[in-house]
Amino acid sequence: MDDIKNNILDKAKERLDRFGFKKTTMDEISRDCKISKKTIYEHFKDKEDLFTCLITRECHKTVEIMFSQVCEIADPLERLIHLIRSAISYFNEDTFVTRILKNDDALFSAFLSRKYHILIDQEIISRIAAIVNEGKQQGLFREVDEKVVAYAGFKLFQSFSYMRTGQFLTDQDKQEYYTDVLIDFIVHALVKK
Repeated sequence: MDDIKNNILDKAKERLDRFGFKKTTMDEISRDCKISKKTIYEHFKDKEDLFTCLITRECHKTVEIMFSQVCEIADPLERLIHLIRSAISYFNEDTFVTRILKNDDALFSAFLSRKYHILIDQEIISRIAAIVNEGKQQGLFREVDEKVVAYAGFKLFQSFSYMRTGQFLTDQDKQEYYTDVLIDFIVHALVKK
């Protein structure tokens, strides 16, 4: 069952990425999968459900990739710094998930973007909060509300990372400078003096 469902999601991803949500049909996905449309509806109640599952799967993969790169780093501060740098590097790539983050209306409808942001934001914020809490327990970070700090830090990161899509951060030197400024700000906000 999971193989069929993942095959459907993989083919839907190809279609969505190429043609967008509105121009992708269940008939085309069933043809790409070489299965009946009925089989697709056995796994997903409708097109919105299929694409919500797809985006959820892809976003969870992205979160796992980003956090797996830092899980071996013992120091919570170094883990946060590395997470910021690797996330900015990842989001500079042109991937399926980064196009979702950019809210490209040509590719994705508004309901998918909103649903995605709620799911992924909560997961990332809770993982960052766990790192902040660990830093507090080790006596490295000030006594702060880790959930509020994680939320604020994540929103600040989003602001910095989304800036790069405009003319403001088009060259690599500026991106590195603003990444350093963001890291410096977060370090000074958290670290005990």
